[in-house]
Amino acid sequence: MRRVAVTLVAGVLMTVLSPVAPAAHADTGFWRSTGLRGVDAFGVYRRRPAKVTLSFFLRDTRKDGRSPAVRLTFTGRHGAVVRVVALGPGGRRRRWRTVSAPNTGHLYAQECVGGWRKKKFRIRKCGGWRRRY
Repeated sequence: MRRVAVTLVAGVLMTVLSPVAPAAHADTGFWRSTGLRGVDAFGVYRRRPAKVTLSFFLRDTRKDGRSPAVRLTFTGRHGAVVRVVALGPGGRRRRWRTVSAPNTGHLYAQECVGGWRKKKFRIRKCGGWRRRY
């Protein structure tokens, strides 16, 4: 009984007297697409005071002739920045992509599919908007 009490007291003292670890910052996180069939996207974002960097893997899961894309909206004090990132027309079925923006308010993502015409991507169908942070 005495050993249990000594062990408990020692554990409590070590917990109280140990240096306090800094709180985790909300500047990094993981996200994954959900919603639209044929599009698989996942990655990490890093939010800094001056900009947001988003690195993600975009993959086509269907062989239907449409290219997957992700439409990203970065909000902030100075309006919104919208980026559309699609797989190229060359037939690549997956690729890592990196996007950055100066707005650090919120990140909204929307999965889309579309096609390429005259070196320009045209969106055909999109899933719902999802807030990532």
